[in-house]
Amino acid sequence: MLVTNNKIINAVNWAGKKLNSVEQRIVLGATALATQPFFDYYNKNVDEDTRKVSTARTIAKIIAGTAVGIAVRLLFIKGFRKFSNYDLKIVNGNIEQILPKSPKDIFVPIFAKVKKGMTQDEFKNDYENYIKTGGVIGASVAMIATNFLLDAPLTNILTNKITAHMNLSDNSKQKEQEADNAAA
Repeated sequence: MLVTNNKIINAVNWAGKKLNSVEQRIVLGATALATQPFFDYYNKNVDEDTRKVSTARTIAKIIAGTAVGIAVRLLFIKGFRKFSNYDLKIVNGNIEQILPKSPKDIFVPIFAKVKKGMTQDEFKNDYENYIKTGGVIGASVAMIATNFLLDAPLTNILTNKITAHMNLSDNSKQKEQEADNAAA
C-alpha cells in the first residue's frame, strides 16, 4: 500500500517526531486494550468459558506487556543519560570537542567528530535524540529477557485475577436472574 494523502503523511511524520518511544508504547497499549479484547469476547466460534479465558488473557497480556515495556524503556533511557554526562569545549561559539565528565560516562556522544562546527542548540537537540535512541536500543535488547522473566509470569497472574473477576461477575448476574425468576 502506498500512502499519498498529505494529511496522513504529515500525521505520521508528526507522531514520529513528537512522540518518544515511551509515549508510543502507551498509545499502542491503549489502542490494543480498547480493541483486541472485543474480538475474543465476541468470538462465537468457541464456547463461553474459552471466550472468557481468552479475553482475560488478552487483557492481561496487553497490561503486562505495556507496563513492562514502559518501565524497561524509562529505566534504560534514564541509565543511558546517567552515563552520558559531558563537558563541551567551545571555540568561537561552536563545539570543538565533547568530553566525558568522569570515567563512568561511557556513552558520551561524538557529534563533534561527525558534525564539525555544531552549535550548542544543535547539540542539545541531537543529544536528547541520542539519549532516547541509546536507551531504547538497550531496552530492546533487554526486553528479549524481560518477555520471559516478567511479562509471562505477570500475564499469568493477571489472567487468573481477571478470569476470577469475570466469573464472580457472571455468578452475581446468574444469582440475580435466579432471584428474579423465583420472584416472578
